[in-house]
Amino acid sequence: MSCRSESTGLPAEPQHLVHQALQYLALLLVMALVGIGPVRAAVDDTRPGNPPDDAAPITLAEVATGELLFRTAVAGEYVPAVQLHTRADIQVNGFIANIDVVQRFKNTTRDWVEGVYVFPLPETAAVNAMELRIGERVIVGEIREKQQAREAYAAARKQGRKAALVEQRRPNLFATAVTNIAPGQEVEVHLSYVETIMYDSGTFTLRFPMTITPRYIPGARTQATEAPLGIAPGSGWAANTDQVPDAAEITPFLQPRRSMSLRPRNPIELFVRIDPGLPLAGIASTYHEIQVVRQSGIYAISLTGGPVPMDRDFELTWQPAVGFAPRAALFTEQLDGQTYALAMILPPEQNVETLRLPRETVFIIDTSGSMGGEPMRQAKAALQVALSRLGAHDRFNVIAFNDWPSLLFNEVRPATPQHLSTAQDWVGRLQSGGGTEMMRALDAALLPPSLDSGEYLRQVIFITDGAVGNEAALFRSIAGNLGDRRLFMVGIGAAPNRHFMRKAARFGRGHFTHIGRQDEVERKMEVLFDRLEKPLLRDIRLDWPAGSEALTQPDPVPDLYAGQPIIVTARLATLGGTVSATGLTAAGAWQQSLELTASRSHRGVATLWAREQLAAMNDQIALQGETDERRARMLKLALRHQLLSRYTSFLAVEQKPSRPLSMADRSRAVPNLRPHGQSLQPFAYPQTATSSVEAFWFGLVGLIATALLWFRVMTIRVATAPQGPQR
Repeated sequence: MSCRSESTGLPAEPQHLVHQALQYLALLLVMALVGIGPVRAAVDDTRPGNPPDDAAPITLAEVATGELLFRTAVAGEYVPAVQLHTRADIQVNGFIANIDVVQRFKNTTRDWVEGVYVFPLPETAAVNAMELRIGERVIVGEIREKQQAREAYAAARKQGRKAALVEQRRPNLFATAVTNIAPGQEVEVHLSYVETIMYDSGTFTLRFPMTITPRYIPGARTQATEAPLGIAPGSGWAANTDQVPDAAEITPFLQPRRSMSLRPRNPIELFVRIDPGLPLAGIASTYHEIQVVRQSGIYAISLTGGPVPMDRDFELTWQPAVGFAPRAALFTEQLDGQTYALAMILPPEQNVETLRLPRETVFIIDTSGSMGGEPMRQAKAALQVALSRLGAHDRFNVIAFNDWPSLLFNEVRPATPQHLSTAQDWVGRLQSGGGTEMMRALDAALLPPSLDSGEYLRQVIFITDGAVGNEAALFRSIAGNLGDRRLFMVGIGAAPNRHFMRKAARFGRGHFTHIGRQDEVERKMEVLFDRLEKPLLRDIRLDWPAGSEALTQPDPVPDLYAGQPIIVTARLATLGGTVSATGLTAAGAWQQSLELTASRSHRGVATLWAREQLAAMNDQIALQGETDERRARMLKLALRHQLLSRYTSFLAVEQKPSRPLSMADRSRAVPNLRPHGQSLQPFAYPQTATSSVEAFWFGLVGLIATALLWFRVMTIRVATAPQGPQR
């Protein structure tokens, strides 16, 4: 069954092809009429001293999106107005990582400028410190209520004082603004955050995100309002909409991938120091070349060859030596007279054979424009593997979506060889393009009544990069319409929206799997299906000593699968007693206890507890909406623990003005690198539901067609005009 467009009546895929054809036609007409290549913002600035010697030039052909460029003395070469260099130092102790990130902004122009950079951090990061460094001067950032911080920053910008502001736009998306950077000057913004190391199936995983997959922005465009951070309204590539009121804040422009023979744009240096507390069998980097040096049980890791472009996430994994896998762990910290604890309990492996119940599985595959290139190939390969794992007694259906969902069958069908062959052929013909109307696909999977489920395990497997801006609305839809299903998210690409993936799986009582490379598809999909078939532990309950203020995240704890630990945080009245975990396995009841005895103090445990409290409050807001009471509770907790949150920001302001007030402070956006492997087609950015970008190209085509028609009519009139009397 193919859905049709409400506006044109065309099937979704042909309608998208018409839109794409009109876009390319518009581009060809513009190029033919005015005789130019890609249209980009460039400023003629060839005065002496511009650009600096260390500014790597680019050509217009290398620019994938709008950014301010300055001409160089070499014809056809340009440099960006503000350069960014990043360094990350990561210290791992057991299950806790403390990360320091340095962002160095350099003004390559002869103007006083403001640099604005939107960047990702782990969705589980607890940002708890910031400093602004100007030469030898260090200005320690203070946590403030967000609106107060914005007003103080705007005042400092107007007064000519250097200032830095760091905000949280989403749990995994942040923004730094630095104002009044003098010509040729460098300033540094230092951020510190804490997070928990993931442990699953015998492997520790540390992930450091480096770029952003463009989010699709649905909804009707709203009137532009004053933008934050002093930048012009609409500084992102998308306008604010009624469904994503902050769209302009979460849609930074992207830089193109660059030849490896040239100096990387937005380079990063990355150093990791691991104190695992147990012997390791091996350390590996999934997507980057690394070198490892071991000394006295400490492992020092760095990138081979120095800085790399920030076009894909960094992922580091390590495994304990045989016989040293942790069964339980406890980390504590004393802060302001309070004791905070982080506990990890790993259920034992079960070798009991269980009866495999038949499954009713609906697969959803994202075919939108952001999936173009390598992500689309990975997604199709993952779906083909998933289809091959269905048994003769299973039922299934497949939904592909971009602007509209398209269903393979009008209802779930038995997984017969004929139906599976039809599905595999259909999947093989899928192509990327169009918007990411995810809500329509979820409705198609969750809302229709199913056939009699009987003993069927009802599962939805969603394959996507998660590139959407309306996360909260999607979370509400999942939680409200899930029923007896389980939602499993499969993240695709070099930089998926992990915040959306993890939370969608959490609200869907399922699990999140990430596939970042083609050669990972088969292995990770096999692991996923092994888990779908054999849940290890369910109905989990945790009992803490009296007087503890514990938080289990997520709450309730979802079903666990082989190799997955229970990780919880708590604030304790006193250190002592036990925490008891109970649950049901295929072999019967299970219980394990952990003594809450004194241990070596670990910096960051209190911060992690506060972050988990804030995460739980964010979930309440996502499902039930914002209230004054919830805002007040979150603000109080964030201020007390000095944490960046949806209601707080870090602000650092120097005391004396730097910029002469007679000189203007120009705002410059610092673009991100495009995620590795994503297609470099023109017009690859997601579009709003109101199709503002499409409307522009339709209008441009119409304008050009009108001009050509007018020119043709005038030519005909001249050619056919009556001639004067011959002489």
